[in-house]
Formats: sequence, C-alpha cells, structure tokens
Amino acid sequence: MILVTLLVGLSAGVLVGLLGIGGGVVLIPAMVHLLHMDQHLAQGTSLLILLPPVGLGALREYWKIKQVDLRAGILCALGMLLGGYLGSLIALPMSSRDLGALFGCFLVLAAFLLWSKSRHESEASQSVDPPPRTVGWRRSLAIFAAALVCGVASGLFGIGGGVLLIPMLALLFAFSQHRAQGTSLVALIPPTGLLAFLAYNRAGDVSWKTGLLLIPGVFFGGICSSALAKRVRPRTMRMIFAGAMLALGLWEALTGWFG
Repeated sequence: MILVTLLVGLSAGVLVGLLGIGGGVVLIPAMVHLLHMDQHLAQGTSLLILLPPVGLGALREYWKIKQVDLRAGILCALGMLLGGYLGSLIALPMSSRDLGALFGCFLVLAAFLLWSKSRHESEASQSVDPPPRTVGWRRSLAIFAAALVCGVASGLFGIGGGVLLIPMLALLFAFSQHRAQGTSLVALIPPTGLLAFLAYNRAGDVSWKTGLLLIPGVFFGGICSSALAKRVRPRTMRMIFAGAMLALGLWEALTGWFG
C-alpha cells in the first residue's frame, strides 16, 4: 500500500502540472477509489496535502510578467480562509454517501470548467492583456464575497478552490485568463485551507500517514509534468480528462443518491 500511495501521489502530481487543475480534483477520487478511503477522510487528507505552498514557483513566473493583482489576491485569500471553515462545518455532519454524491456533482462542474479552459487559454495567447482595473471598495467587497463562495466549496469538498476562483475572476470581474490565474495563486499560496483542515482533523478525518506519503509524489510529479508537456498536447489531455471527470462525477452522483 505504501508503494501504491507513492504512485498515486506521483500520478496526481503529473496530472495537476500537465493539465493545470487543482490537486483535490485528482487526489480525492484517487484516494476514494484506489486507496479505499471514506469520503470525509479523503477530503480531510486532501486539505493536508494542499497546505504547502506548491504554487510558489508558478506565482513567481506570473509576477515577472506582471499578471498578478496583489490586492485582489489578498482579498481572495481572506475570503477563502473564512469560507473554507464554513464549508467544513457544512461537510462534517453530512453522511459520506451524500457528501460523495455532492462531490460527484462538483466533478461534473469541474469537467465543464476544464473543458472551457483550453478555449480561454487559446484566446488569451492571441490577445494582449488589458491594464489592471482600479479596485474600488464595492468591487473589493464583491471579490471578497466571490472568494468566500469558493472557500465554502473548498472546505465542503476538500479542494484548493482555484478551479472555481479563476473562472469567477474572469467572468465576474473581467480579469484576463493570465491575470486570473496569477491572482488566484496569491490566494492559494498561504494555507487558506488551514481552518477547514483543523476542523477535519479535529473530527478525526485526516490520514497523516497517507497525506505525508502523497506529498512527495505530488511535488515530484509536478516537476515531471514540465518535461512531459513537451511530448504531449496538454489541451488534448485536458479534453480526455474532462470527459473522464464528467463520467466519474455523474456515476458518483447517481450511485450516491439512487444506488
């Protein structure tokens, strides 16, 4: 099981780096279906794995090309910190069956977001990013509220939150794709899932052994993905993985509520 756990972490790290998706979207189904974990335990362990600032190197690259809105990123971090705790309070009393079904619905949403990601990136690569907009207090409050919603989803499903935050910044606040991704990294570098993680840990829903075994694999898998990206087409892989996520999400939702 130790070897299987290490391989799961390595594979998840490769997929996260290659496809540009949140780690929880890959790790939680892997822990449930391959490591045979309970849904609560998988989500709590995922929050442990996502605590280290694994996106620090990527943030540095976005900062170099001036695609980071620091003020908006800080607001997002605060919203996600509070929202994550609220989400964990909703998730913990739920049955694992209902929580798994809801997570299946989330996977369906994540599949559609991943499907549209390539189109937005293709448009972004052909356009010049506009200068950052001035952030007034109303817009700041709206950004904080949007991040709060993403944080609730993060705590509820044990994910990082970027899979929702990036589209919301782009659709609701006119961020370019590049600026939305760079700004979201500001919110995900601090341990914004800390309060949610502590709530899961207090309930006994964190496997420290599994989490600590998965972290090295996720880290080195992310490094390997940069080399693989030169040999495969990430856009094609996104489409394939989105289809797999859609099928898995529908299956989990239907079996959770009707199985």
